[in-house]
Amino acid sequence: MLKELKIIEFLAATVASILTITPVYAASFSLPARRAELPVKDILVQNTGAEEVFQQGLTFSAQQNMAAAEGAFRRAIQINPNFAEAYANLGSILANQNKLAEAIPYFDNAIRIKPDVPEFYYMKGQVLYAQNKMADAVESVKRARDLFRKQGKTQEANTLEQVLKDMGSR
Repeated sequence: MLKELKIIEFLAATVASILTITPVYAASFSLPARRAELPVKDILVQNTGAEEVFQQGLTFSAQQNMAAAEGAFRRAIQINPNFAEAYANLGSILANQNKLAEAIPYFDNAIRIKPDVPEFYYMKGQVLYAQNKMADAVESVKRARDLFRKQGKTQEANTLEQVLKDMGSR
């Protein structure tokens, strides 16, 4: 019982950090510059629709309306199946609802689309940790740490180094 409570507390804390990491990352998301060709413009309109729906999802999430946030992230993915941030946020929502097994494929899709985003690996690692899949969790968090280091984000890398130590003491 104590072990399960610790996992739930850990997941709650990490989901809270996920919900702050992801919108910050999402804020840096920008669409490609407009070009004169009509097909590119059509694609941009489609992606803009996905971005607008995604932003609605972030708003719903900030308001703790998780059902509406989940729906918005699902719609954003339907509009743009390559919207990595929408997959990651949907995975976070599902993890927050304790739908851990269901959340993992969404993080996998985010990673497949944008393999150089360390936050996606970290989020997946936290869900794997909550599932008590320690080896996979450690591997995912190590990948996040390594990407942060590669990107020159030493503070984040050092934080994940401490997370890895804490995971090992469990």
